[in-house]
Amino acid sequence: MKWLLDFFKITTPVFVEIRGRETVLAEGYCRIERYSPEQIILANEKYSISVCGSGLDLRHLSESAIAIDGRIDRVEFL
Repeated sequence: MKWLLDFFKITTPVFVEIRGRETVLAEGYCRIERYSPEQIILANEKYSISVCGSGLDLRHLSESAIAIDGRIDRVEFL
């Protein structure tokens, strides 16, 4: 796995899991760039994602994972 990370110059593996329309689990994102009930933007040194919907809330926040709950309408890779 390390050779793959070195090849793509990614220091932290990125993982996004969408569970229905209610939950997004993201790993490898270390910054919250925007936080509102309608949009949450997560970023790391190379990638950003935007989760859009209504009633969005951070359910879990740790060094390795972020879980977002609410009505998920759209997930975009920026």
